[in-house]
Amino acid sequence: MDSAVVCNICGLQYTLPDDDAVENLPHALLCGHVFCVSCLHALESPQSVITCPECQLDTKLGEEGMDGLQVDSRIVGLIYTSKMNKRSSHGGRAWRGRRFRNPPSPPSPPAAHPMQSTGMVHDQEMVKVLDDALRKATKNLNTLHDQHQSLVQGIQAQQKKEKTRITKEIEDCIEKATDILHRRGGVLRSELSQLEQSFSAGQEACQRLEARHTRLSLAVQKARHVRQVPSLETYCHLDQVLETLQEPVDTESFDSSCLTLRSGLSCVLNVDSLTEAVQNCLKITDCSDELESEAPAPPGPAETPPSGRVRRGRSGERRRGRSGERRGRGSPRLSSSPESPLQDLQTWTPPHPADRQNTDHHPDVIIEEIIEEGDRGTERHAPEPKQRLKQKVQKKTRKAQQDRVPGAHQKALRAWVAITHVVDPTHFYVRYMAERKAGVALTRKIGQFCSDACSHFTVRDQLSTGMLVFVRWKDEMWCRALVSELFQEGCLEPVSQCPVSEVARLRVFFQDYGFSKALAVSCDGGLGGLNKGLRKADGLVQSDLHHWAPQAVRCSLKDVIPSDLVKGWSKEACQEMKRIIGSNAVEMQVLGEDGDTLLVDLKTPSMESTMNNTTFSLREHLVFMELARFYSPLAPSGGRRPLQFYPPVHPRLNTEFSAVVSHVNTPSDFYIQLVDNNEFLLLNSKLQDCYGSPRAESDLQIYCPVLAQACVALYNGKDWCRAVVTGFSGGQLVEVKYVDFGNKTTVSVKDLRQIKNEFFALPTMAVWCSLADVVSLENPWSHHAINVFRELTENKFVTVVATKHVSKHTAVPVCLFEVSEHSSEHLVSLGETLVREGLASFSRQVPLTEPSPLEKSVWDPPLVESGSAAVEPAVSEPLGPDLTGVQPNLTLPTSLKDLRVRVTHVTSPSNIFVQLVQSDAQLKRIHDALSREYLKSEPREVDWRAEMMCAANVNGVWERGTVCSVSGGVAKVVRCDFGNTVKLHMSNLRPLVPRLHGSLLLECCLGGIRPAGGRSTWTATACDFISYYLTGATAVMTIKDPSAARPVPVSLFCANRAGQDVNVADFLISEGLALRERRAKAATAPKPEAARPEDAGCGSGAGLACLDERASTSGDVACGESHRPPCTSPPKPAPRTTPPPERVQTQAYLPPELPPHGLTRMSVCAVSDDGVIYVMTPQAECEFERLQESLQQHIKTLPRLKPYNWKNVQGCAVMGPDLLWYRGQVQEVIGGHLKVRYVDQGVVENIPVCHVYPKVLCEDVPQLCVPCQIHGVIPVGRAWQWDAVALMKEFLLGRSLGVQVMELPEDPRGLVTVEIMLDGMPLSRIMVHHQHATVDPDVSSTEDYVVSAPVPNLDDWDINIEGLEEPPVVLGVYSNLKLPDEGQRFQVQIKHVRTPNKVVLSLLKTSKCEDESLEEALNQVNSDPAGLTQLTDFPIEGPCLAEYSDGKYYRAKLLGLELNPSLRLLVRHVDFGSDDLLPPSKLRCLPPSLLRFPCEAVCVQLAGFKPPVDCGELERISYCPEWSMRSMLEMIDLLHGPLCAMVTAVKPKLTVQLYNADGTLVYVPLVEKGLAEYD
Repeated sequence: MDSAVVCNICGLQYTLPDDDAVENLPHALLCGHVFCVSCLHALESPQSVITCPECQLDTKLGEEGMDGLQVDSRIVGLIYTSKMNKRSSHGGRAWRGRRFRNPPSPPSPPAAHPMQSTGMVHDQEMVKVLDDALRKATKNLNTLHDQHQSLVQGIQAQQKKEKTRITKEIEDCIEKATDILHRRGGVLRSELSQLEQSFSAGQEACQRLEARHTRLSLAVQKARHVRQVPSLETYCHLDQVLETLQEPVDTESFDSSCLTLRSGLSCVLNVDSLTEAVQNCLKITDCSDELESEAPAPPGPAETPPSGRVRRGRSGERRRGRSGERRGRGSPRLSSSPESPLQDLQTWTPPHPADRQNTDHHPDVIIEEIIEEGDRGTERHAPEPKQRLKQKVQKKTRKAQQDRVPGAHQKALRAWVAITHVVDPTHFYVRYMAERKAGVALTRKIGQFCSDACSHFTVRDQLSTGMLVFVRWKDEMWCRALVSELFQEGCLEPVSQCPVSEVARLRVFFQDYGFSKALAVSCDGGLGGLNKGLRKADGLVQSDLHHWAPQAVRCSLKDVIPSDLVKGWSKEACQEMKRIIGSNAVEMQVLGEDGDTLLVDLKTPSMESTMNNTTFSLREHLVFMELARFYSPLAPSGGRRPLQFYPPVHPRLNTEFSAVVSHVNTPSDFYIQLVDNNEFLLLNSKLQDCYGSPRAESDLQIYCPVLAQACVALYNGKDWCRAVVTGFSGGQLVEVKYVDFGNKTTVSVKDLRQIKNEFFALPTMAVWCSLADVVSLENPWSHHAINVFRELTENKFVTVVATKHVSKHTAVPVCLFEVSEHSSEHLVSLGETLVREGLASFSRQVPLTEPSPLEKSVWDPPLVESGSAAVEPAVSEPLGPDLTGVQPNLTLPTSLKDLRVRVTHVTSPSNIFVQLVQSDAQLKRIHDALSREYLKSEPREVDWRAEMMCAANVNGVWERGTVCSVSGGVAKVVRCDFGNTVKLHMSNLRPLVPRLHGSLLLECCLGGIRPAGGRSTWTATACDFISYYLTGATAVMTIKDPSAARPVPVSLFCANRAGQDVNVADFLISEGLALRERRAKAATAPKPEAARPEDAGCGSGAGLACLDERASTSGDVACGESHRPPCTSPPKPAPRTTPPPERVQTQAYLPPELPPHGLTRMSVCAVSDDGVIYVMTPQAECEFERLQESLQQHIKTLPRLKPYNWKNVQGCAVMGPDLLWYRGQVQEVIGGHLKVRYVDQGVVENIPVCHVYPKVLCEDVPQLCVPCQIHGVIPVGRAWQWDAVALMKEFLLGRSLGVQVMELPEDPRGLVTVEIMLDGMPLSRIMVHHQHATVDPDVSSTEDYVVSAPVPNLDDWDINIEGLEEPPVVLGVYSNLKLPDEGQRFQVQIKHVRTPNKVVLSLLKTSKCEDESLEEALNQVNSDPAGLTQLTDFPIEGPCLAEYSDGKYYRAKLLGLELNPSLRLLVRHVDFGSDDLLPPSKLRCLPPSLLRFPCEAVCVQLAGFKPPVDCGELERISYCPEWSMRSMLEMIDLLHGPLCAMVTAVKPKLTVQLYNADGTLVYVPLVEKGLAEYD
């Protein structure tokens, strides 16, 4: 196989699992289209559904995912066969070459000694040849063995996948069959509605019984009245009453056993028939066995396949949508050769179909539909009724007609067809491959009609145009046709009707094939010659065939016209179309319809690469061959817009960048490329590798480009570059624009290639620019000005500064400066150069002055590391001369809209601190100046007081600050440039230089909103909410009133997860945390004019009084109002008023009973968002159950809903989600909801107002839950964060734990300080370990580092325990490994690799303590492991001995613990760097003798390289996603062997350079392979 099998989407080659390349198997979707694994992963949706890009059919993935899809065995077989053929051919040629390269020498003439030497040489050469052959044979045997193993493993894996797939299909079929049985059961159950008619006798007996009961009841009533009043005897027939009362009851006549209470119906299951049907309907078959050779369409009786089963199944549609080889069976073959099948009819042979073999061999589970048909001459068993067969034909015909014409909702219908007749590319006929079996059935039916004698013409019959007749085509093959022309004997013109005996010749149209045929009738004096080739169709036959739609469908290639409109379609165009299509089945894409003609496009496999499943359009091929042209620009295939490149990334405003001018049209129209872009260099290299191969010319050739189509074009005849089509020049020439350079050129269509999806990832590199503030003296620019500008800029390095934000489709106004070798020199503006030379002018008055140095771009402010390059020289100099250009205070820009800011600190929506992004350069200069001044300074004795400016060392960076307060050697300092407050020791403060006093921070607030709930201050929820989302975020700010006092009202817009800018104020309102600020309505009265005498006596106060009077009373006249014109507006109705809310006031519930000091068993019922833990004692739990019963009895109905004023409501009654009443306390009003805390459980919820009742229930019962706080820790940020609260909820909720009460509050409603024990571990230490809190120095001590369970309160027993106490455990810490000084190389050994740039190493030369090494000390300890004490205390970072997998103990330290499902501790082996998770039983106390040895391993950072920005590796390291797994494995391989290290930095991280034995850097191969980048 010369041409590779590649995927249709990505163009990558399919590979087998045993290839050297990565496995890339072809998988088939349900529709039959085949794609590679990577493309299927890209198409997979989160719902595990894959939509086919070809036919839009959805495929649902099962539990196995991609492995559950069927592998295309045809393609796998082709790959494997090609691979075997290549190996065998290569091996054979090599063997033959070696065999005949050194043939044995011919025998020499007889001689004495020379003969012996010649024979010896001959023997040596023969032995050498044999040795070479044996070595090659041994190698071949090993190769064959490896191939055999690979083939066996592949077969086993394929068998497993096939078994899983077939099992799933069996289950699906059984489920469908079960649904069919359920539907049949539903039909039978619906027939039971008429079951009442079977019990008519019983119903009549019931009616008689009811009538007898009525008469007897009436008689009893009359008898009782007569008995009470005897005079009523005269008003009734007493004899009849007595007779009715004494009449006996015939029990036998009303006995149910005497009646026939059976319907005679029963449900019978024919087990034998069902078993046979199931065996026929559900089976596993091989598709290759079910492919039978079908007769050419239309087949004759002799070629009709035998009657049997027509199989249909789920795989039928899937097979119908696959490649042309699998759909082309039975496709007609085009032919124009004349043939005379009849002696009496002179005619030419129409196109006849031909068979094709199906190569699909996939077994499928199918459901068979049994059609009882038989060949002529064979006996039919159980013939189908005619009416049922007719209904089935109608149903199939309607379905075929629906499938042919695309609906309005379908974009493009795709089907496999065979062309039966071609008139020209806009007039041809096709037959659907899916209807070939229907055509066979139709041919049989027509043959049956024509075999009957009643189909012969008689003398009384007449022929007319449009009449349906049957025409014999081959021997016994009859087809239906319509009479189109009719010629009568003796007439030269066609007639519309004539007797059959006078027909001379006629022309018929085969409606199942689309061609016409001329027939001549022999004059033999009778109808014998006519009846041999024609048969009539009577009315019954026509009605029977009326439901069979014509098999031939007229089609036309859409939007294609002849290349010469005057001459029309050429003969070469039709011949080329027939040559391309041939007898193959092709894929037809329906693009529309015009009357009875379908507008289509035909897709046929490429003739040059028939093995790679690639297809090309017939329309594009005809246009490419210049046999046709498009009527209008061709729309993209499938109705989808072509993929476009990402627009270029515009440079930031007022920031200096280095660039290259790639192309110049004019000074107002040129393109630049930003330099230092390694991604573009890598992209260019990949383009040359991908499109430089000869295979790309055949696989990725573009035949018909489209406007705005992205492609790859040849640049200057040697390099391939990304481009986009911009126009057509004619003559196979296309105008393209190179998107990475900006220039346009005209290339041939042969120099265009399809672009792969991977080359869309990088945005276009060419940025469209124009010179800012410079205009041309002439319109347009003169040639001299353009040439001068090109000489100055084109293909040269320049410095670019963008001056204005513009859209993506507008040129960016920039300032260009020449690149200077010395940074101290002033940059020369190229725009001013053009102005000085008189070639341009400024668009506004700009003085020609020497430009000042521009700001350098700052990407990562403001950290400054030692040894890093700074903008200014890092020497200790006085600050005076170096403050040039430094602005210590913030200066607002002229435009106050759409300012890019960075939020540094948020206290509340009314107190937000932001930094302008454009001030980053100033901030860096200030930090550099502070670093130079104070980096090596010593602490001074300064009397620090509040409001003093200082230079503060915060996390190693010198910043400006303001002292807030000082206590105990610790100062609270506000960071002037960030806004937050930090606590620093006095030694980290220095007096600030006066010239640096100031701040680059802007204090602002969100305008237009106010706190929700009628409060004047913001709630803690709103503050925490906005602080969480805004702190550290980049936003767009608009200042509303810059003159207002600080904080300035602003509008902030932040991007959400979808990338959309959201107004933060509106977001708070939507969350119910804020309300829109009320605005006073303007007065509606007109303004009084100046110097009006009638208003002179009404001052400002009087005016307000008049306005109030008019607002309060209607009908009164204000002062001066009589002189105003009368109001002409109609009177407004009085506004509807609602009664004010009822003012209620309730008291809070009694505070809880606080537990005593000591250890108590409690259950945790809730953890609030602020970290408060609510616990209940066992007594409180019992009381809560009794309280609930009392509450449900107290309130049995929902109180009447009234509007209440909740301002003074504290205690209330709450209806919970379970519709039970609870006691609650109102905390906040949020719109139509109330934030309520359940006082007996501690849970906080937002409850609708209608479910809250302002009533205190059981006011004498105190709150049953106790609020608590954790002892001895301080939350990070002085408030518990959401992740810390989530961790506490996971650990505590619903558990009964031991709670040690440490301190009771003074306020009974305050928080109780407790220590909660979790399986012996205090909760405070767990929170400290997870870095959610820090140890409170005022509470904890060094002795409290070893935590033990609190001792419960015991009675005071007089027990002497002297001498029984165990000595306290003495803990210490390991000493770190001391590495040589910086700059010295030393030999190391890698112990552990965490990431490619983070390893654990040790020195090869180990130290000894007192002539004893660590290894000897460990061997001595491991010699008697039973003598080691088990570890009982687990302090974090505490030393211990940990058991390794080899059963020995090594030094370790504790890192953390895990409680799920059991207690396990995370330890780190300090001498190796690896981590392990062990149970407490595998930990031992560390002997003091082992603590004196320093750690033999240290974790270091490798300098010089970093993770790549763009890496195509999909498998990543889970704990460090920046690195790929392949880079990790490659780095592990590079670290084997002797290595040397050199320390380059100690702070902030220990960083080393790692060298090989030859002195080369270890990471260089990693960078060369593209798995890392230089740092």
